[in-house]
Amino acid sequence: MELLTFDDSAALADSAAQSALQAINEGLTENQNATWILTGGRTPGAAYKLIARQAQGVDWSRVTIGMGDERCVSLDDSESNWGQAERDLLRHLPLAEGNLLKPAGAVSAQEAADYYESLVRDLPQALPGTPRLDLLWLGMGEDGHTLSLFPGLDEIEETSRLVAGVYNSPKPPPQRATLTLKAMRGVKVCHILVSGAGKAEALGKVLGDGENSNLPVARVAREIEAHGGKVTWFVDKTAGANL
Repeated sequence: MELLTFDDSAALADSAAQSALQAINEGLTENQNATWILTGGRTPGAAYKLIARQAQGVDWSRVTIGMGDERCVSLDDSESNWGQAERDLLRHLPLAEGNLLKPAGAVSAQEAADYYESLVRDLPQALPGTPRLDLLWLGMGEDGHTLSLFPGLDEIEETSRLVAGVYNSPKPPPQRATLTLKAMRGVKVCHILVSGAGKAEALGKVLGDGENSNLPVARVAREIEAHGGKVTWFVDKTAGANL
């Protein structure tokens, strides 16, 4: 685990953008192609805009891009993680349509999960039945959730599927599809972006308690590291106030 701290969210976004480009290029050096799984949120959005302006050094024809979790809304809805990424990043990159793992949109949680499971299962594998995810971006909520894996909900315990349907998210909209802990076993590099004073209490618990923390973001990080992946936390000063 590596912890990087920054004075503000703008500096965090700049570093995350540079680190993402480096990780993608390293993945392309090691393999014929690379997969980057995105996340939603304001800080990632700022980084996406920076990447869009600095993308010339990547062979995007060999990069597949997906989303770690998605709300069951139309992809042009303001609540859609994919819609945000498309506006801030994807439409500005020379990406082939076949290299976009686009979510199903406004369907039921189970339909969304089944559809996305079929997409990620077709990716190059790190382990039998587990896709190789060269770079995974994550955020963290004020309750310690990441992806759409929330404290107290059953989806964090899912071990048979790569993608789970979520029906009762405590944050609207209630229906979602999310990667599971099983999918984390194929992650090579993970960047967790955390900014804002509202995250300080949960982050202090996650990083302070270490192996004892049962919050979803801590369990995700441990699962990645247990299978050989590298986790780096990008934290601004306000989010890291309790560290």
